[in-house]
Amino acid sequence: MNDEAEEIREYLNGNMGAFHRLYARYERPLFFYIRSMLRHEQTAEDVFQDVWVSVLKKLSGFSFKGEFRNWLFTIAHHKVIDRVRASGSQAAQSLDDDHGGDPGRSLQDLLADPAPGIVTRLADRELCDRIRAAAATLPAPQREVFLLRCDADLTFREIAGMTGAPLNTVLGRMHYAVLNIRKKLTVEMGS
Repeated sequence: MNDEAEEIREYLNGNMGAFHRLYARYERPLFFYIRSMLRHEQTAEDVFQDVWVSVLKKLSGFSFKGEFRNWLFTIAHHKVIDRVRASGSQAAQSLDDDHGGDPGRSLQDLLADPAPGIVTRLADRELCDRIRAAAATLPAPQREVFLLRCDADLTFREIAGMTGAPLNTVLGRMHYAVLNIRKKLTVEMGS
């Protein structure tokens, strides 16, 4: 049994500390995902609260068949969609639209040619801030896949299942997200 399943069981048996451990583990990545998708601090805080209220209400029905993380981010995904629909903002874009990417490069090309020293350079706070700022400018479908992959550490299959998009669409969105972020950073950094 994993730690999260044990914490859920402990919470359901009245141990509030177990819930606090779950909350602390996911507070930052969940809030960043929501804020990055909605782009408004107060709205993100409201949705963040709604997500945790839903978790508390639904936790007794958690199936233990999947990971808590996936379940949590699926709830957040649906809450974000509901809020976007309610506000009538930002319609989804098709992958057929011009996203400014390089159509001559495949996903495999992208993965085979990572940015030099990116892992080392990510430690640099300024670069992290620039990547986050660039991600915030992406179209919503690309931004969501990028954030779920990078911040929530979900697999592409998990993201596809959660969003209801085909796996190839999710991979394509990530491809365009990375291309667009690279392009923006290259222009900003003058490299």
